[in-house]
Amino acid sequence: MKKIASILAMLLMVLTISFSLNSCGGLTIGAAVAQLQSQCPKDMGSGLTMTKADLVDGNIVVTISAPNGSAEVFDADAAKPGLVQLIKSDADMTKLLKETNTGLTYRLTFPDGEEDVTVSPSDL
Repeated sequence: MKKIASILAMLLMVLTISFSLNSCGGLTIGAAVAQLQSQCPKDMGSGLTMTKADLVDGNIVVTISAPNGSAEVFDADAAKPGLVQLIKSDADMTKLLKETNTGLTYRLTFPDGEEDVTVSPSDL
C-alpha cells in the first residue's frame, strides 16, 4: 500500500509539472490531458506504468498498470486523503480543477481487477 501511495504521489508530480509548464499559456483540461497522454507509457518504477490519460465524464483519468499488486488489497479510501492534500498543495492545479469542475481519477489496473481513486472539485 505504501509503495502504491508513493507512486500516486509521483504521478501527481507529473500532473503538476504538466499543468505548471502550461499555466502561463492559459492551460485547458484538454491540453493537459493531451500532454499527459503524450508521455505514455511512462515507467513509474516499482513495476507500475502510467499507460493512458483521458478525459472521461468530466474527470481526468490516469490509468496505471500495477501487475504486481492486487485490487483486493488496495484501499482506495486510504489513498484518497493523501492525494487531496497533494493536489491542494499546488494552487494552480487546484484552481484549474475547481474552475473547470474537473475531477482527477487514478485508475489502477491489477491482475485481479481495477480500483479508482477519485478526487472531485468539492474535495478541494
